[in-house]
Amino acid sequence: MRAALFLPVFLLLGLNLMSCRVDQDDPTIVGPEPEPRVNYLGRDSITTGNYRGIAINTSTDEAFEILEGYRKNKTVAYLGAVNNYFADVTDLKDRLQFFDWLVLDEIFDTPSGVQLQLVSGKVKSIRLNNGTQLSQWPQAAGSQMAIATDDALEVLYRKLVVLSNSDDYKHKFQRVVLGAKYDYALYDPKKAELPWAFIYDTKSQGITEQVRVYFKDKKVDYILVDRFQHY
Repeated sequence: MRAALFLPVFLLLGLNLMSCRVDQDDPTIVGPEPEPRVNYLGRDSITTGNYRGIAINTSTDEAFEILEGYRKNKTVAYLGAVNNYFADVTDLKDRLQFFDWLVLDEIFDTPSGVQLQLVSGKVKSIRLNNGTQLSQWPQAAGSQMAIATDDALEVLYRKLVVLSNSDDYKHKFQRVVLGAKYDYALYDPKKAELPWAFIYDTKSQGITEQVRVYFKDKKVDYILVDRFQHY
């Protein structure tokens, strides 16, 4: 009887020892991992002076250049999404260089919408929304008007102005969109009430700043800065 009881107890102890050894070699974490702590430090509302070089009443172009400098130094990460729709083709002047794609279409997407890929200061490729690859657009237009691959951005801009005023093609300029390189874009004046949003890494004690820059009449109107510390 005592022998009969001894065997299962021995086996049970052996299994427990084996399980302990497995746990030591391959530890498991029970439950969710602890979440990093974030402490909200407060908000600044800037209506005079400047925030990191972006002064109140600075133009959108100047603010864009300042932010691009920070982005290249990896101190700024863009968040969302000011609309990159343009109501007027002339607003594209001097801005094409900052983007990878230009899309021309009607109010709603159509199979014949035009996608222009922009690389190294030129038109790299042209295709329609339905996947058709083109060497020029419009296909029926003459070389002086049609946008062609390898057109320099200055040439592209001049042709966009001409095409947007043509009765045959102006319907494709109901929606003009720049995109792909950044999460925000210089924006349509009709939607200027929307802010630019980004995160600035102060590189100090885990503190980051969530920033929203508000514009009025294409100039910086005011800036909101929320500060957070990560542990």
